[in-house]
Amino acid sequence: MQDKKWWFVFILSLLSLGSNFWGFPIYILDEAKNSACAMEMMQRGDWIVPTFNGVLRTDKPPLHYFFMIVAFKWFGVSPFSARLFSVIMGLLTVGLIYFSVKTMINGRAAFYASLILVCSLYFVIQFHLAVPDPFLIFLLTTAWLSFIYAYQNDRSIFYYIFYAAMSLAFMTKGPLAVALSGMIVTVFLIFNKDFSKTSLGRLRMMAGTLIFLALTLPWWLAVTVATEGVWPKDFIWVHNIERYLSPMEGHVGFPGVAIILFFLSLLPISFYLPGASCSAWINRRTDILSFFSLIIIATVLIFFSFSRTILLNYIAPAVPFGAIVLGSFIDRKIDDPLFTSWIRKMGAVFGLIVAVVVPFALKGIIMKDAWLFDLTALRWMFLPISAGALLAVYFIYQNKWKESVLSYLLSFWVVCMLTFYWAAPAILSKNPVSGSLPLILRSGQEVLAYGNFNPAYVFALERPLLTFSSIDQLALYIKNRSVILISRKEYEVQLKSIGFKPIFEKPYLFEYPVVLVMTYQP
Repeated sequence: MQDKKWWFVFILSLLSLGSNFWGFPIYILDEAKNSACAMEMMQRGDWIVPTFNGVLRTDKPPLHYFFMIVAFKWFGVSPFSARLFSVIMGLLTVGLIYFSVKTMINGRAAFYASLILVCSLYFVIQFHLAVPDPFLIFLLTTAWLSFIYAYQNDRSIFYYIFYAAMSLAFMTKGPLAVALSGMIVTVFLIFNKDFSKTSLGRLRMMAGTLIFLALTLPWWLAVTVATEGVWPKDFIWVHNIERYLSPMEGHVGFPGVAIILFFLSLLPISFYLPGASCSAWINRRTDILSFFSLIIIATVLIFFSFSRTILLNYIAPAVPFGAIVLGSFIDRKIDDPLFTSWIRKMGAVFGLIVAVVVPFALKGIIMKDAWLFDLTALRWMFLPISAGALLAVYFIYQNKWKESVLSYLLSFWVVCMLTFYWAAPAILSKNPVSGSLPLILRSGQEVLAYGNFNPAYVFALERPLLTFSSIDQLALYIKNRSVILISRKEYEVQLKSIGFKPIFEKPYLFEYPVVLVMTYQP
């Protein structure tokens, strides 16, 4: 392949998306529960019923569990295996964006769109996590790009790919994939003045329905029978309807937060989003991919602006399409001498503000916990952003916009590398689970849990833990047994009353609970 731009992007993406994903423990709540769930399914030889610590887990459908199970079988239970396919999904997403934009716009727009993704700290973080979102992002990107290519070129096979990818996305995160896809297609057809029986007939909806049922119905029927209807009822009602209508787990949404998150996700180029969005709208007849991407962004952001629960990952499916809009905009304007006007100057001023504010704001967030102050060097890991932004401002005033864009992007790419080779291992190595694990393993005692406990222990110990919620039942069980107990500080008085002695305690990372490990000798 003679495409030098692609090889440049591929090498950068391989380095950033693959950066040390094996080098820090599974600790974050969602990673711990998803990884442990897949581990338990593998250990039972069960591809149908998801469980965490032996209890039915109804949070997500199973597609990402299947990939983790395969990795566990190949490479053993480890952070490497849990995150391997997430990284692969990221590489596939970047490749898909590059070649789709190259085909539908041009090679330079493809270069900038994919480079924006590779240098986005938000995007790179998403594909370093053992959670369903990397699979959802890749599958929805595949689905939506297949739809617009099929629509523009009247290629039926790509409609079938659209339905297959959407069906697999449904198997990753549920009805959200279908709801967003339906809204996006409908809005696009309406704005394109093509919402009619004839156009709907071209979408091969009957075949699409059959593809959807073939890919989703077998597992849904199997899990419904195996759990006597509990899994689908809890998943649809609790983890979709209630999560959208009311705050869950303290993640409160408010109008506009989705827009803020989207802006942050595409730093450092996101300050060009208003101009890029206007450009996509103005050129909607000649640049249908950017226009379609703009509709995707608006639909996702509006949808989650009304959600009462919001997490950082919710807007992630829109991020690749934000990169397309920005990449197309940069391609359109980079040779335009008129762009040396006040718009460019305002961009430079905003970039300078970002250069000053972002590093120190992020430093303040990371260093807010007292136990982190011994990691003083981490305070300066964001300085490449300042250096890149200052260099970019210099290039802008030299009328070298190409160099300024690359300065912004590559400075964030450097921070991505520092994050996973330096910051993540340094911070996550201080988690209480890793700190107490050698003590637990050396004891040789049976390991129990009481009440709420840190879920990362299940994956770290590679087995479910017998867990008690009643102090009387625990007291009865431990009679004549030597045990280690994993719990939280809030239960210490109760546990001491039946003879337990504390041997380890440490706060959660960035949270208030305190891990408490105790021992009991009869």
